[in-house]
Amino acid sequence: MYLRNAIIFSIGNELVEGLIIDTNSKYLSEKLKVLGYYVVRIETLPDKLDILVERFKAGLLEADLIITTGGLGPTEDDLTREAMAQALGCKLVIDEKIAQELVERALKYYGKAPESVKKQAMVIEGASVLDNPVGTAPGQMLQLNGKIVIILPGPPAEMIPIFESITQTIKTDDALYTRRIKTLGIPEAVLMNEYKDIIYSNPNITVATMASYERGVEVRLTGSTELKEEIDKVASELLNALGEHVYATDDDSIEDVVYKLLSENSLTISFAESCTGGMISSKFVDIPGVSKVYKGSVIAYSNEVKTSVLKVPESIINTYGAVSEECVKSMAENVRILLNSDFSIAVSGIAGPSGGTETKPVGTVCFAFSSDSFTRTITHHLRGNREMIRKRSTLLAFDIARRGILEWLRQREVSKE
Repeated sequence: MYLRNAIIFSIGNELVEGLIIDTNSKYLSEKLKVLGYYVVRIETLPDKLDILVERFKAGLLEADLIITTGGLGPTEDDLTREAMAQALGCKLVIDEKIAQELVERALKYYGKAPESVKKQAMVIEGASVLDNPVGTAPGQMLQLNGKIVIILPGPPAEMIPIFESITQTIKTDDALYTRRIKTLGIPEAVLMNEYKDIIYSNPNITVATMASYERGVEVRLTGSTELKEEIDKVASELLNALGEHVYATDDDSIEDVVYKLLSENSLTISFAESCTGGMISSKFVDIPGVSKVYKGSVIAYSNEVKTSVLKVPESIINTYGAVSEECVKSMAENVRILLNSDFSIAVSGIAGPSGGTETKPVGTVCFAFSSDSFTRTITHHLRGNREMIRKRSTLLAFDIARRGILEWLRQREVSKE
């Protein structure tokens, strides 16, 4: 198996200065590995023509595939096209059809079309234009002297669909096959030790793990496409052994799994959020078509909203506190009734950095899942800063929903027997 070398160049002063985070390179690296490329280097470069030309020339000597992101806008500091053309020794030419489309689009959305917008219609001679379904700047792809050069816009929402449209074009004969097993509720060290006989049963399969407070523990099984059946076999054995610790596989997220469980069974859900402040709802509504299963949410950040809107008895808050299983139980049951959903999730916690006590330190988060036949509550003690605690709470909320829905479905099947 021969993996071709690839280099990713992320371009923009805003990246070099640390004003925004480069998520494009992470995305591209993961995708390229599966397509048969080994990323030997990722470089972040400023909007300076001489530096760009120098680094592009060096990359072309070293790699089989060059991908750039950023620097394709209409302003003077957007120099990727010019720099790559110089590095390749090619001309830049105006594509009149693209130029006219850009002008028409600018007039439609902004009411005027500056002359500079035509800069985005500059195409490297011999390159194929890659349509941008979201923004204005098209991508470009050029195959020259055995090399592939791809230039893409910087915004991820524009970059990703353009790249996805050419994956089959650049895929090599040595493309890899990967299965991803995503778990919660089992530490990485325990998972890898207790299930090592399954995970490492085939020496030809490459194993990697990744632990994250946002995604739990993920096991990756990778090999050549010739090993597909063997990888699937190991994945299947691991899935069976781990049971409900597995919340998703491959490209699915935990919110995808909850959505599919609800959609496939014509069921609905609602949320009552306190410390997560709408983060659970925001994640869920990222899914197209989620309105079929999502009734809505109440962001009950203050105790006043908990008691006035969600009708949590003041006696519960006075006796047990807002961060208690008694409180989230009431929140979940009442939001389910209020929004007329089949299920509900409630969360209330102390995200910090202040507000903790000796009995309820920062990181104490209570959850509840409610259905028409039962309510389940649980408390987690999470570590990390405020952002980490809120994101981890969001992940756990979806996992509690997943487990609760599965329990309810099992009970329904038993009642039918």
